[in-house]
Formats: sequence, structure tokens, C-alpha cells
Amino acid sequence: MNRRTARRGLAAATAVVVSSTLLTACAEDVPPQPQAGQAFDGPVLSEEQDTDVLTAVGETLGKADKKLESKALKSRVTGPALEVRTSQFEIAKSNDDDASFVTAIPSESQQLIIPTTNTWRRTSFSITAPTEDMETPRLVALDQSEARDDYKMWAWVQLIPGVQMPAFADAGIGSEAVPADDESLVATPADALAQYADLVGLGAKKSSFSDAFDLPDGDLVSRVQSDAKNVRENTPGFEDAGSELTVKYEARKDAVRAVRTADGGALVMGVLEGTTKLTAEEEAEVPPLTATQEALFGDQDPSNVLTVEYTDMVALYVPPKDADGKIRPLGYQHDATAASNE
Repeated sequence: MNRRTARRGLAAATAVVVSSTLLTACAEDVPPQPQAGQAFDGPVLSEEQDTDVLTAVGETLGKADKKLESKALKSRVTGPALEVRTSQFEIAKSNDDDASFVTAIPSESQQLIIPTTNTWRRTSFSITAPTEDMETPRLVALDQSEARDDYKMWAWVQLIPGVQMPAFADAGIGSEAVPADDESLVATPADALAQYADLVGLGAKKSSFSDAFDLPDGDLVSRVQSDAKNVRENTPGFEDAGSELTVKYEARKDAVRAVRTADGGALVMGVLEGTTKLTAEEEAEVPPLTATQEALFGDQDPSNVLTVEYTDMVALYVPPKDADGKIRPLGYQHDATAASNE
């Protein structure tokens, strides 16, 4: 089956906290340019420009969220963020336009993490204010693909309650982008995501990468494993029908964004692709188990198999190699994006 495409304390040593209500109109996203003959290694956006970007993204989200219209997202949303948001809209519309299925993403920022990259792709990051109902802030990644393209939201995660964020260089200085294969860390960004995917799918007791991670309470590992345990223990007829539930996760290739932290480590954002498969004996039927699964399942006829696919955006802190520290999950966004009877 083809995957559906389209899904607190802040450390302050060298970080700068910027808090503003974004009400101004959006200016063109043109980064500062070096003078002729001069090297340029500063931030590619001023704080004012980055704020304008967040304003524009917020306005686009607001208009699209109001109508639950995925086409309205495309001018300012891309990549896994577009995929997940599109799925959320479909689920909300299938549940009487219930907006609770759509993640709130504040446009007010309390910290900007601006890159110094002088080539493209460029990725800027923002830590938002808490939501109106006081959910923890979101960490948002925004991509600019080419020199004259607008910045677009590429991914977001909800920060884990109580998580300690790493410190970053002042936004006026800028932070270095980190490639997916950077070996100055305890694990390359790509490898850290792959290891975390193994942990999420197998659980901390079974994964061989458990010792490399410092897992906080309420991270994606505990969320996925708790959900699996709930299905096994609380689904009516699970044991009587000889049912089996398998959970598999892997990191999506070429979906890595990373930026240097003040201590030489990296903030890494990426995408994990998950699949849960509930199989019963041939004569049994396994219907969708939740309102989200029902919306994604649509008018398919139930069979003895229920497969649900997930697009999970995650954020990790990966320490520098010489620190000999452990990788820490910072946040995640866990969304089902497809369901089928096979």
C-alpha cells in the first residue's frame, strides 16, 4: 500500500529570547546580502525578517485552518508539515469539522534560531509561545529552497513538558547548519534519527540503542508503546481472535534538518515513518479503533487486518562527541496519515 503524501525551561546561557506579537504585514523574505568582495558568515535573516516570516506562515495557517482547506496551505507549508496538516484537515472534516483534530501552532515566537548558511537549502527555527490553552510551545522548522523562494514551515513538534532545551547562539550572530552526516556528534543526525526510530518501534527494553538515549517521561517511545499495550490489553476479542499487533518504525531518508547548539552539539529534526498492523484470524473482522482511524479508513470493508500508517515529526538534542553525553528527545508530533484493511 502506498503511503499517503501531501504530516520549559529554556537554557539561557547564550540564547536570546525574543517575544513579540506578530501583527505586522509580511515583508519579502530577502536575506541580508554581503558587500562585494566581503565574506559573509552572519545570520541569513535579521530578527525582523524572521518575525515577518512567522507572521506570514501564521496568517496562512489561520486562513487554511478556518476552512480546513489544504490547498490554502501550499504557499507557506511544505514537506512533512504539509502532509500531516492535510491529513488533520481530512480527519477534522470527517468528524463534523472538529478543529480539535488540528494542532494549534502559535505564530508568536519566544526564541529565534537563525542559520548562517550562505547556500540553499536554508532552515530557520522558532520556539513558539505556549498555546492559548497552555499546551507546551512548538518547535517549528522553516525552509527556504532557493534564493527568492518564500520560507515555508517544513515541520513542527510539540515540546515535551519539562524538557530542557539546549542553548543557541544569539540570533544576531546566527547558528551553523549541521549536515545529516556530521561526525562531530555522538551520532550523526541521520544515525540519531534511525536509532530513535528503532527505540520507538521496539521499546526501550528491546532496542539495542537504549543506552545511547536519555528518555524523558512522555516522549514518543512511551507514547507509541503505551498505545500498543492498550490495543493488546483493551481491544474487545483481541485474545479470542488470536490477534497479533506489530509496530515498526524507521527514519525517513533525506528528511533531516539540524542546527548547531552553543555547546557544539546539534538540534536535529526529522521524520519517522511508523506502521502498526493488527491481524486477527481469517474469519474475524478488525474495524477502525478510533475516530481518526475511521476517517482515514473511509468506505473500505473491514477485513481481518487493520494497518495504520503514521508520519511522526521528532526533535532530538545530539551532544558533541567529546562530551560523551546521551541523545535527548525534545518533542514530537504523532499523527496517523493512512489506514487500510490489508
